[in-house]
Amino acid sequence: RKQADILNEAEIRALYRACETGRPLGLRDRAVLALYYGCGLRRREGLCLDVSDLHFERSLIHVRAGKGRRERLVPMTRKVRNDLTLYLYQGRAYLLGKNRETPAFLLSERGCRPSGETIDLRLKRLQQMTEENTLQAKNVSLHILRHSIATHLLQRGMNLKRIARFLGHKVLDSTQHYTHYSHGKLQRISPQ
Repeated sequence: RKQADILNEAEIRALYRACETGRPLGLRDRAVLALYYGCGLRRREGLCLDVSDLHFERSLIHVRAGKGRRERLVPMTRKVRNDLTLYLYQGRAYLLGKNRETPAFLLSERGCRPSGETIDLRLKRLQQMTEENTLQAKNVSLHILRHSIATHLLQRGMNLKRIARFLGHKVLDSTQHYTHYSHGKLQRISPQ
């Protein structure tokens, strides 16, 4: 993976600003950023989340669909919790429509669990809405959001073992492939 694929914190903020929070899908966009960047979830992990997996009172997300069928608890920051709560009670409630029975946290416009492609397309749309040329030139994906949070946590001084636990990695080498450090201090890039 190329260094250019990693989003810097200003680019992440631009994605958040591009969310149309007055609309249900804009609230879902913020929830997607909160899950995939703020919580570092894998694509499948976020798509498989049910409402019951979010423990707002404890600021934790119970990831049941982890890689290798491993479960883990992922902490939520106050900002992540706020974005997810707002989506749950305003955006999701609207998207549910007549489908009141679905346990899925993320919903499509039809009120059912969205596909990964649907969320990826929405992320690409959000990227284009930023009108930032450097960001638009990057290959932004849910996986890149995960790489970006790992890099930002390392830059802020979090130790690699804690980042590994946060990302749900069993082996520390996996985490090293996710962390990219700018300014020449540390650069660990996964092979193609």
